[in-house]
Amino acid sequence: MIDPIGAVAAATATIDQSLKLIRRVFTAIEIHKNGSKDLEFICNDLSSITEVIQLVQEIDEIRTKGVLISLSNMLKYAEKLDDHVQQVKNKSRTGSSFRRVTQHFMTGPEELERINKMVMELTTLKATLILQIQVAHVGLVVPNDQDRRENPDCTPMLDSSVLNYVNQHVEHRLGKGQGLKIAEVLRGKSPDDNGMIHLSQEEYECLVIHNLDENQSDQENGTIRVANNQTFDQALQVNGFITDDWMEFTQNLIIERNEARNQSIQVNVPTKRQVFAELLAARNKTFEIMPSSAWAPTPLMPKQAIGSPE
Repeated sequence: MIDPIGAVAAATATIDQSLKLIRRVFTAIEIHKNGSKDLEFICNDLSSITEVIQLVQEIDEIRTKGVLISLSNMLKYAEKLDDHVQQVKNKSRTGSSFRRVTQHFMTGPEELERINKMVMELTTLKATLILQIQVAHVGLVVPNDQDRRENPDCTPMLDSSVLNYVNQHVEHRLGKGQGLKIAEVLRGKSPDDNGMIHLSQEEYECLVIHNLDENQSDQENGTIRVANNQTFDQALQVNGFITDDWMEFTQNLIIERNEARNQSIQVNVPTKRQVFAELLAARNKTFEIMPSSAWAPTPLMPKQAIGSPE
């Protein structure tokens, strides 16, 4: 049996350590970027990654098994990235004074390529973490066998106060329309006098995502619904898992009413990491060759400032 206190402590330690390492890397690069656009992009990516991890730090209700697995994977890459940056810093302090002055921190092509690859891996994992947050079953109460014996008519329920509270925080951090999928599916359903939203069996089955473990059959099916997403201009929007292990899952996938306009890219299916990395590299290459006059004006969206992680 899993010790719940130990599990909470382990989750908290993973979150705290991930934030610590990424912030340390951010600070090291921020100090030495000296107008480098490449390092500026890296700093922005790291800030964005930090914001998503902070969301998990702030809201206990979204610390699902899938979210914590994603965070554990991010921690592994954060450790590698931090080790690399510390090695580069030590290297830049060695040698003659002339060499130290002329050798700019992390601007060599090999160093940039390596750190870009590491940050890209973290960005890929961030996309998976966001999706795991969005599909979290916040406030869901499912009757057990004893409940059904005592009351055959009992159905799954959602605590609307918990759901609304968490959804508001997620949308505040990720952007309007990027909140919990469970809130989107049940929008318009009224709670009872106790604040509970009762679900029909069809609604419940639409929401269920089975996380397979050793005690579950590989044939258990759930449903993932990717719907009502929009992206514009040069944006890249990922609405599916980024993983090489997708075949371990057996969910049904429903994709409907999604839209990508202008030069934007939208990914609505599970994607392998290598494919996503190639897609991201192609998009960045397009940005490099695109004249500034070709960039679309920034659309009016909720303000999401990217600043130095605290």
